[in-house]
Amino acid sequence: MPPPGNGETAYCPHTKPEHMARVLIAGSKPGRLALAAMFIVALVATACGSSSGSSSDFERVQDTGATFASDQLAATGFRQSKDYNLEGLPGASKAVFGFWSESGRDPLDFEVRFYDSHSAAVELGTAPAEEGTGDDAVLDESTATFKAGVKERRTIIGAGGGGGARSGIGPKYAGFVIYNNLVILCPGGQVEQSHERCADLIDALEAS
Repeated sequence: MPPPGNGETAYCPHTKPEHMARVLIAGSKPGRLALAAMFIVALVATACGSSSGSSSDFERVQDTGATFASDQLAATGFRQSKDYNLEGLPGASKAVFGFWSESGRDPLDFEVRFYDSHSAAVELGTAPAEEGTGDDAVLDESTATFKAGVKERRTIIGAGGGGGARSGIGPKYAGFVIYNNLVILCPGGQVEQSHERCADLIDALEAS
């Protein structure tokens, strides 16, 4: 699994505090429980790095062996708005922009890129996804490698002064995931939030 880009948190899905707690605290004498708890916290921090990210068990790169097509994405309720020209997106077979909403929630914008295989999505899709996401996303068509959809990757950010004036343009997608043969740009102001939203869409794909 390639290292996260754009300053994203590197998750450690196999290091779960509740598992370590059972190992360290079971059989401990009462006077040692506080020390054991402190050790658990330190061990989790060491395993996951010193980042301020959450202890989420979400993995940014996932391969279940499945291959998805656009009709399976549509089966989740995803509504396609645009089908992008693929110039500047090597290896991709399709790239779409649209919106999806979990039941009872407001619709959110996603960009989904299709590849022939998971390995192609990882090898060819990682760099373009990094370019379009995160705080350092390239949001200028003149400098973007993949120019299609640059406008859709922008959003209004910040609170303006008196009268609610707009304060600037920023990235719509804080992060991305590679799920089987798909690269999904995830909406959100923070990486953790964007991953949670992509996780919801992935759940819908798995159920479709």
